[in-house]
Amino acid sequence: MPSPLPTGPVEPPAQRIRHATVLLLGLLTGCGPSSDTAQGEILSGPTVVTFTTYTDADCTMLPAANSVVNLDTTVACNETPDSSISALVCLADRITYTNHPNSSDCSADGIANELVVGVCQEFPGPVLTWKLIEADRYACLSDTP
Repeated sequence: MPSPLPTGPVEPPAQRIRHATVLLLGLLTGCGPSSDTAQGEILSGPTVVTFTTYTDADCTMLPAANSVVNLDTTVACNETPDSSISALVCLADRITYTNHPNSSDCSADGIANELVVGVCQEFPGPVLTWKLIEADRYACLSDTP
């Protein structure tokens, strides 16, 4: 007897491959669906956004580790090297999200944040850092405005 057809929406093949890549990277790095790598692989796609953390205001000096963070809008809670992110929304020129400092599971009180695409932006926290979403690689757009 043939198996029944799927009843929900079916992802296009390219999106399935991208989704599988994000999940595989997470498994290989020991993280959840987000990926934090010192090598700096920057992912892009309709549900993925990447920012790079720098130690200078010109966004030229990388920290010793965990400089690149890949986030996925389809994941309720993305783990980062020292916090977690929820309510991630990609807009045409920025992302908005809730940062949960010192919590890997979004259980700590959250702080609303916004990163503008293509701008080296100072990031508040106990250690002075700057974050940058590279404009030429940004392709993330959420379904919700």
